Amino acid sequence: MELFAQLPGEAGIFQTARMMKELVNKNYLHPWIRERAAELVRGCHRNLRCEEDSLTNYVRNTIQYLRDPVDVEALHDPVTFYERRIRTDQNVFGDCDDMSIYLATLLKAIGHSPKFRIMARTGNEFHHVHVICHNNLLDSTMSLGNYPTQYSRAVQVTI
Repeated sequence: MELFAQLPGEAGIFQTARMMKELVNKNYLHPWIRERAAELVRGCHRNLRCEEDSLTNYVRNTIQYLRDPVDVEALHDPVTFYERRIRTDQNVFGDCDDMSIYLATLLKAIGHSPKFRIMARTGNEFHHVHVICHNNLLDSTMSLGNYPTQYSRAVQVTI
């Protein structure tokens, strides 16, 4: 897990987005990640939506949502998530950025082209991130509440 003091305001949001992108690109070819993604989509028979849904549900059911400490940004490495889950058979924890990193890494490992969408529901302040893939919104935190698909402001980050 990487902990860092996030820069204030939008600079901090884009700093975090760069680090999220780096974590995905550093890990999507890791054998554990590719193997896990392949296992999860085995029954999808190349159906893209089935693959997206299978991976999103896995992340939703595997990672316990937990906010970061105040004024600290914690980003979890996807390989560490997988290793801890396998070795301890316990759920791992993270917030929306961690869940999005893991989901995007699994998607990219099997040939999808995910993007992050950082959004503000109201006003200008960004507060949530989810994954967009094949124009589908993939939000592994949806079971925590229904985040609306409408937003007042959003930025997409290509991974």
